[in-house]
Amino acid sequence: MGKHGGSHPEENKSRTSKLPIVDASVPKIMVYPVSMHIGAPAKPIVEVGDKVKAGQVIAEEGGFVSANVYSSVSGEVIAIEKRGKIGGGEVDSIIVKNDYEYTKADPIVEPGRSQDMSKDEIIQTVRKAGIVGMGGATFPTAVKLSPPPGMTIDTLIINGAECEPYSTSDHRVMVEHADEIIHGINLSRALFPQLRRIFIGVEDNKPDAIKALEEASAEYDDIFVRPLKTMYPQGSEKNLIKSMTGREVSPGGLPAEVRCVVANTSTIRSCYRACEFGEPLIERIVSVSGTPIREPKNLRVKIGTPMDSLIEDCGGFAAVPGKVLGGGPMMGKTVSDLGVPIIKGTTAITVLTPEEAEQGDSHDCIMCSECLNVCPVSLQPILISEAFERGNIDKAQELGAMDCIECGNCSFICPSKIPLLENIRSAKAAIKAKEEK
Repeated sequence: MGKHGGSHPEENKSRTSKLPIVDASVPKIMVYPVSMHIGAPAKPIVEVGDKVKAGQVIAEEGGFVSANVYSSVSGEVIAIEKRGKIGGGEVDSIIVKNDYEYTKADPIVEPGRSQDMSKDEIIQTVRKAGIVGMGGATFPTAVKLSPPPGMTIDTLIINGAECEPYSTSDHRVMVEHADEIIHGINLSRALFPQLRRIFIGVEDNKPDAIKALEEASAEYDDIFVRPLKTMYPQGSEKNLIKSMTGREVSPGGLPAEVRCVVANTSTIRSCYRACEFGEPLIERIVSVSGTPIREPKNLRVKIGTPMDSLIEDCGGFAAVPGKVLGGGPMMGKTVSDLGVPIIKGTTAITVLTPEEAEQGDSHDCIMCSECLNVCPVSLQPILISEAFERGNIDKAQELGAMDCIECGNCSFICPSKIPLLENIRSAKAAIKAKEEK
């Protein structure tokens, strides 16, 4: 097999792709980690005993690359302590006891003015709202929308690929809120005066989403809805740029270098809602699916809702779960405690059966080079993994470990069941730790 830069895992989307978004229930205890984003943790500005309103900021950004955290309910702060997070480990979290009164804080900006906002006002509002990449990357959006001085942006790419198996949250946002996505795109015209064209990339397994976006954007001759071949990871930033524009981002480089900005559909919608309604990022759409889930759903969830509450909303488990993931089976991270909360980047909860979760024993590499063929960023996953296992972190770095987008294709395709993604993630963490020293 030649190089194809992707794989074709089972899609498993049919259980939720046609289900409209419904409201999730809101439990008594809500958990808000101060790190729901890439970058510096937010700093709590409330104390135990404080009363908070829904939409009130409870932790302020801790630096340029950081993001505010808001309470999604009204109630009382009952603790500030370490709590578990998706993927393991603990993070400082603010615990709020919901009073079910939903007393709202004032909007973060005067509503109804999004069309008249200046570039600076839009960026400040997006920053204030605590918006981060909602496709899972969680990079603060205000930073992404402010390219370095001297870089012009002529192409905006909206990522509606949603190639992760089981996940249908973005799909439903595109079908049900296509107009808000287009309003969000129109805001970006003020941000990038040299903007010439806007692509919305959607995998061709979502014809209803493509139709909804085409209808919503019909009056604009610079917005192009582009069907993409269904392949994993079609939605990775550099892949999208290449398939839409033919431009290639250098290893370790940023899309702005090739005059592009890429934003996820739910992210651009949240930018519009922040600017038009003064709404901070306090809810998101999450799909809950997998064979053991009794009634899979697409839920509108208040951020901070513990996962077990959503699983209950879906009728609980119909069969014994083998593994619960925050995200999908390719890039998702294992959840060992169902009390961990939904955060800004949680697109899905995927539950696998014990058989699906069973990795099988790993064997020695058989030199088949499949992991090289499916790597969308042209790395050599097995060599990075082996360097990590030998403790040679410098070698792993030299081989480009930091360019890995953690798509999971290599582990998925490996006939020897070598935990390639796990090893590369660990190598990246070791490289970061070494650099911080």
